[in-house]
Amino acid sequence: MQEQVPTSVASKAFQTQQGFVSSAAPLAKETMRQAREQPVRKQGGASARSDLDALRQRGARSHYLTRLTVKTGDRVVILKTGDIDAIESAGNYVAVQFGQESHILRETLSGLEAQLDPKKFLRISRNAIVNLDQVKELWPMFKGEHVMVLHNGKHFAMTLGLRKAERALMFC
Repeated sequence: MQEQVPTSVASKAFQTQQGFVSSAAPLAKETMRQAREQPVRKQGGASARSDLDALRQRGARSHYLTRLTVKTGDRVVILKTGDIDAIESAGNYVAVQFGQESHILRETLSGLEAQLDPKKFLRISRNAIVNLDQVKELWPMFKGEHVMVLHNGKHFAMTLGLRKAERALMFC
């Protein structure tokens, strides 16, 4: 005949063997205290901090859009963000321009700007974002203002300072 083992002893042995705490088993105060303190001890070292920093940086790099879906009529067009020339605002809508085409999205310019990689896209005015790879030249205008010219020939008035635009173009 088998010996009956109390539930708390059996669950504690299972927890120790498996290396985790079962949520169905009742836990002693000591086990709960150890579970709370264990993550604190692991994060205390410098290597744990550097691992966390590396994860944050990797997550920060990967959260930008690489593709944009645009619904036109009965189909959905998928655009690579690298193919986008510029994005212009029209209230709560934006016009995404690439090549000779332009598609309308129901999105604010600020909302879309937050999703785009700032190393590749630059907001040059209140109502325009440009792809830095598509910029051909900057033309001076009146009173220190400038116009940005893209490779496709489109012109955009800049209200962004020239130095900031030059710096962004230099390091893209």
